[in-house]
Amino acid sequence: MYVVCNQHLEEALEEFVQVYEQPPDLYELGHVTFTEWMAPKTCDFCDHIPKYLVV
Repeated sequence: MYVVCNQHLEEALEEFVQVYEQPPDLYELGHVTFTEWMAPKTCDFCDHIPKYLVV
């Protein structure tokens, strides 16, 4: 699972496919909510605000 900004979306998608050998599901963080999970405040690859959840 990756939480990423616009800049690192492609990198997260490529890494996900390499690791799991299948395409991920992609969610825009502003449009989904989860009862047991809070999105991190920063991208997994940098200090920018994340926009996407790649799972």
